[in-house]
Amino acid sequence: MLKDFVRQLNDMEKEIREMTDIFLTDYTVKSRLVDIGIITGEDAIRRGAVGPMMRASGINVDMRKNGYAAYNDLDFEVITSNKCDSYARCEVRIGEIFQSIDIIRQCVEKIPDTEINTKVTGMPNGESFIRVEQPRGEAFYHVRANGTKFLDRFRVRTPTFANIPALTQTLQGCQYGDVPLLVLTIDPCISCTER
Repeated sequence: MLKDFVRQLNDMEKEIREMTDIFLTDYTVKSRLVDIGIITGEDAIRRGAVGPMMRASGINVDMRKNGYAAYNDLDFEVITSNKCDSYARCEVRIGEIFQSIDIIRQCVEKIPDTEINTKVTGMPNGESFIRVEQPRGEAFYHVRANGTKFLDRFRVRTPTFANIPALTQTLQGCQYGDVPLLVLTIDPCISCTER
C-alpha cells in the first residue's frame, strides 16, 4: 500500500515539475511578477512577515527547524530567495511543494511497522503555546486549560493575518492592475483572517 502511495507521489512530482518549468520560464509570468511587490528582508522583519513571504526576502526562518513533532528526524533545508519580489515568492512556494514531497517520502520510510496508538486521558490543566509552520507561514497557538472540558482561553494567530502588514508594504506605489497579483502572493486565507 505504501509503495503504491510513493509511486503515485513520484508520478505527481513529475507532472508538477513539467508545469513548473513552463510556468517559471514563461515571458508573461515573468513580466507580471519580476521586480513587482518588492519587500526587503529588513522590511519583512519590521512588518512581521512569516513563511514564504519572509523567506522570499532572504530571511531563513522556518518553525519546522525548531524540531517540533518529527521534524528533528527529517532532513531538509529552508528554501529562501534574495530577489524579494513577487516572482521570488512564487519560486519559494513552488520549491516548498517539492520539499514537501521529499519530506513525505522520508516519513514513509520512517513509519514504524507497529501499531501507533497514543491514549489521552484526563482533562488538561495549565497553559501552553506553540509556533508551527503551515504552508502560508508561522501559526501561533495559545491555550489555557483549567482541568475541565472548557478552556479558559484559546487564541490563534494565522499566517495570513501576520502577512497583511507586509502586503501593505508591497502595495505602496504599485500599479492598480498589480493589486490582485500582490494579494495572491501572500496566498491569503480570508476566513482565517476575518474570524
